[in-house]
Amino acid sequence: MKKSLFLLSFIAIAITGCTNNTSSETTNAEITDASTAWQTEVQPTQMPASMGQPTYQAPTYSAPQPVATSYGSNTFNTEVVGSCQVVRDGANKPIYSQITKGCYSDSSYTVGQFDTLYLIGYLTGTSAEQIAALNNISTTTKLKVGSVLRVR
Repeated sequence: MKKSLFLLSFIAIAITGCTNNTSSETTNAEITDASTAWQTEVQPTQMPASMGQPTYQAPTYSAPQPVATSYGSNTFNTEVVGSCQVVRDGANKPIYSQITKGCYSDSSYTVGQFDTLYLIGYLTGTSAEQIAALNNISTTTKLKVGSVLRVR
């Protein structure tokens, strides 16, 4: 009951205050001249010294120094087999890009040191499987130096 009485009296005071017709007058109003126009120009002023433009300084680079590198010796071994020139690297592996495929034309081939069925097939223009079949061996058979293989 006390709450509703308090609430009711609060609402009554608020409504009474809103319906008051008396106006309050302001005595401290600033009067300005209506003939003053909006200023559209920017007034030039000196820039403070602390706000100077940053200057670009290009980075300095030292000239590149040549680096001495030691490459392994590019020694190539070349041997002539029939009418073929077989080029090998330092590890005695054939360099197929420098060997003419199918340049060997004889019907038999004498196995040399480091020769493989794949090299012999490349030289004869056939495959290692065909060379192995002609000689009744497998492609994984280790060849003996001096052996004579049929290639045609």
